[in-house]
Amino acid sequence: MAVTQAIVHYINKGEGEPVQLSPRLTLLPITPSVETLIGKLSASYNNRSGKIYGSFEADQDSYPFSRWLKACVHDEVDFAQLSRQLAERFKAELDQQEEAVDGYLLVAKMQVLDAEQLLILLLSSSPALVIDEQLELSDSQHLDVGKVQLGARIELDMWQRDGTEQYMSLVRSRTGKGINSAFRNCLGATEEMDSKEQTQTLLKVFNNYCDTQKLPVKEASETKQRAYEYCQERVDCGEQVQIKQLSGVIDTADPDKFYNYVGEQSSEQGAALAGEIHADKRGLQRFVRYSGSMKGLSLSFSEALLGEQVLYDAASDTLTLRGLPPTLRKQLARNSGED
Repeated sequence: MAVTQAIVHYINKGEGEPVQLSPRLTLLPITPSVETLIGKLSASYNNRSGKIYGSFEADQDSYPFSRWLKACVHDEVDFAQLSRQLAERFKAELDQQEEAVDGYLLVAKMQVLDAEQLLILLLSSSPALVIDEQLELSDSQHLDVGKVQLGARIELDMWQRDGTEQYMSLVRSRTGKGINSAFRNCLGATEEMDSKEQTQTLLKVFNNYCDTQKLPVKEASETKQRAYEYCQERVDCGEQVQIKQLSGVIDTADPDKFYNYVGEQSSEQGAALAGEIHADKRGLQRFVRYSGSMKGLSLSFSEALLGEQVLYDAASDTLTLRGLPPTLRKQLARNSGED
């Protein structure tokens, strides 16, 4: 990954108050520190679960950002001007909301392999102390690199290809709907596909496939692990899961078997799995883990332990554990007076 252009603006808004925008006028110098920071932020964005995928609204009069972006791509306006137009638009949308917001709006263009991406993030900061060269303490602000408030990534090459959809991904703020709405409107972004829903559909089809193949327990577990590792690798790289590639990972002897099964299920049951999907990082855990909770109880264990250390009896609705974690065993022994 190479960062080609980047700029940051500061946005602050108290609850029910107008937005204060402090724009930067020039681009950030692309130093090793800036590249490292944006690389970490890009990885943090990739790791966020619950992404929404879509494209630009067709109405460019009501949602002009795509028009501004096109002008920038064609060198009619510079990148700094594009970012300020975006910041001003975001400010106007936030002024219509009551919620408070405070953060740094980062806009960066990156070259990832052969593709260009535009990354737009709202970053949080927290108070910190720094020690200067004179060993004096002073107040500062620390960027929360692992905490992206909300953001978007636009695959610029995909966007410029006619008929291409879902070239934009969005992560939503967990603090308020108004901020999410303002951000989506300033970009003119549609919401067409939920990565959680796509991942759930993939898991359902995959589990049905394993059932139809009547795989032995150990072989089924190994198959799930291979599928999980492939999908996880794609998510970590910010790329889509290719169903045909996944099929080859699942069964090397018959690499099209799962792919053909997916096609049959889509035709028969309307299971909306395209040739490539956007997977959700957290949802992929269900390939290899069982988990659940109820009042006073929480359980999570590796799928590979089922039938070995963890036994399930459906008739009595019970789980039996063979071999407890040492720390849990000590706690139980202490509370029972056996310690």
